[in-house]
Amino acid sequence: MSRGAGFVPARAPSAGESSIVPVPSNPAIPGRGVVVAVAGSRSLPPTAAPLVSAVCQSIFTVPGRSLAVGCAVGVDAAVLTAGLSPATVRCFAAFGPVPKCAGSWSGSARAAVSKHAAAGGSVAWFAGGDLVVPLRARLAGRTAAVIGAASAGCVVFFTSPESRGTLLATKLAITAGLPVWAFAIGFPWFLLPRPVSGIWTKPNQTVEGIWSSAVVWRT
Repeated sequence: MSRGAGFVPARAPSAGESSIVPVPSNPAIPGRGVVVAVAGSRSLPPTAAPLVSAVCQSIFTVPGRSLAVGCAVGVDAAVLTAGLSPATVRCFAAFGPVPKCAGSWSGSARAAVSKHAAAGGSVAWFAGGDLVVPLRARLAGRTAAVIGAASAGCVVFFTSPESRGTLLATKLAITAGLPVWAFAIGFPWFLLPRPVSGIWTKPNQTVEGIWSSAVVWRT
């Protein structure tokens, strides 16, 4: 069963209408509005960071939206440093609070997460479990926490078809009934992996702007 009414990020707007279609809050998540999960590869080329930033900023065309994101270098760090209001982004960290950041590793975006926290942004520390949990399991648990926080959809950025963490986020989102939009960076979209039964397809012709380069998952 799908969550909420679905997330339609962009289409050709009618007069006076935003290019992002609003969807209602998920009543199963008390106190939250429309939450979109964002996930992606750690190996994000610097030239692709503006794409991540622009996509995230476009989501906020409709008031009341917020983002859930992880704590890694690459796409997660690009979201955290995209100039968004800290109040609209919740970070899920697989490590402990600043300044020690216990449990972090070379793939952790310590600086970006620390800056987000210092600016008043919400951070769920040890989101994948405490230090007794092995790193790989903590990272997977963190990803599950990010997807679990979403109520309206998931946007993923693949820099390689072999991006296992991004594939996990995609699979969890599809399984949860969330609409999933994907951007393939540096390779053709038709090489995107298929985590479950279904296909990636280009959005219909009414989708314009930056979202026209994305694909959407269809079961």
